[in-house]
Amino acid sequence: MQRVLLITIRFHDGRYHGAGDWPPSPARLFQALVAGIGQDGPLSDDTSQPLEWLEKLDPPVIAAPHVTVGTTIPLHFVPNNDLDALGGFASNLPKTRTAFKVWKPKLFDRIAGFHYAWSFEEAEGSLAHGKRVCQYSERVYQLGRGIDQAWAVGEIIEPKHLESLLVAYRGVVHRPTGGRQGTVLACPQQGSLQSLKDRYETMSRRFEAQGEGRSVKLQFAQSPKPRFMPTTYDSAPIRQVFELRSLANQADLVSWPLSRISTLFVAIRDGAVARLKAALDDQESQIERCLVGRTKDGSDVATKGTRVRILPLPSIGHPHADHAIRRVLVEVPAGSLLRFDDVFWAVSGLELSDPNSPDILLTVSSDDSMLRHYGVGDPPYARWHTITPAVLPEAARRRRIDPTRRAVEAKRGAERAQEQQQAAREVVQALRHAEIRVPADTIRVQREPFEANGERVEAFAPGTRFEKERLWHVELTLTEPISGPLIIGDGRYFGLGVMAPVPE
Repeated sequence: MQRVLLITIRFHDGRYHGAGDWPPSPARLFQALVAGIGQDGPLSDDTSQPLEWLEKLDPPVIAAPHVTVGTTIPLHFVPNNDLDALGGFASNLPKTRTAFKVWKPKLFDRIAGFHYAWSFEEAEGSLAHGKRVCQYSERVYQLGRGIDQAWAVGEIIEPKHLESLLVAYRGVVHRPTGGRQGTVLACPQQGSLQSLKDRYETMSRRFEAQGEGRSVKLQFAQSPKPRFMPTTYDSAPIRQVFELRSLANQADLVSWPLSRISTLFVAIRDGAVARLKAALDDQESQIERCLVGRTKDGSDVATKGTRVRILPLPSIGHPHADHAIRRVLVEVPAGSLLRFDDVFWAVSGLELSDPNSPDILLTVSSDDSMLRHYGVGDPPYARWHTITPAVLPEAARRRRIDPTRRAVEAKRGAERAQEQQQAAREVVQALRHAEIRVPADTIRVQREPFEANGERVEAFAPGTRFEKERLWHVELTLTEPISGPLIIGDGRYFGLGVMAPVPE
């Protein structure tokens, strides 16, 4: 059974003076834990065991509040150790205070907490180690520089509770992804605790006397640096565009109806799963988690940072574009359990049969210019609207009208307005589920499409597990521009909730 060690940090002030990394790296928290319990003296073997267990875990997920850089830069004047040059008299001490340090703090909401979540298997002894680390966290007194006073609370929770916490969190969630691009943070690794112990020991004997008599000299020895592992967070996914070609004549693009986008998604997903299982029979669990989202028995659910996204792309970008689907975008996150080239191989050359269209062959596209219509790349956009309707949470469900009793059960204007207001509120929740942390300034919902050749929401419900009453077309304006692709709602892994930017 999988568990999560969650350590929550709160600062006395909404300021962080630590240099370099943001958010504060897991290595800083690890050192803060060691410093807290090290106040009683050197760490015993029994005290060290939980920390040695912690340093072997995979890098944690981090949730940190939104941050701004302070505009006021305080100058901290310090002695420059030049008293000897002034005769060594204490009366000349003020003249030595000519050096100063510049600390430019990062500002954030001091009420918000920083969350560090390590996942681990509940094996023998692991739960006991996790509970002791929770006790160690209560002795944390700072994080960052000495003036960054903080305290911590640790707890053991289940993965589903962690996901609920991250969805509701009003900050930025950082996930370890690997890859070559992203934010690099130092994380504990096996041997980190021992390196801190070695550094502590050598710090006490940095100066050693060498020689005898008048020839005695003090020799300075640099203390060894602690050992931590640089880990990349928030890497961009690896993308590849595929084209729907006619199997009979590969020079012809095939058009797939917009309203049947979920059917196309399922066909591609199931075909890719079958090909990967046949080629990688020892990775069935990873294939199910990354492409389906869970294993067959439902015992292991994929995290957002590992799931492959298959996104059919309707043809848009021109007032007369027909919105038919001719291309498919496949995104493999940097933290996926599957190699990106294996996933692309499974999709490339996939043959699809459908009674309503010619047989289809998926081929790799050398042209990804279509992505700019979905906000991929520069510039970012603040205003977006759906091309396929979003599946909003249950609270956004419209009251269903019996087709045989339309006149009797017809909705009044007040009821329709109330349904739209509730749906608009649920859009905020859908943005959180999609980990879009930028607040929305305006939200508009309706059943009709925002583009002339689009489809009403009712056309997308058949063949899916989503009821049409939960489907809404959404237009929103964010307080800050973001880059795409932007997909929201419970159907975002089924081709629903696909949004396109609206140029101002």
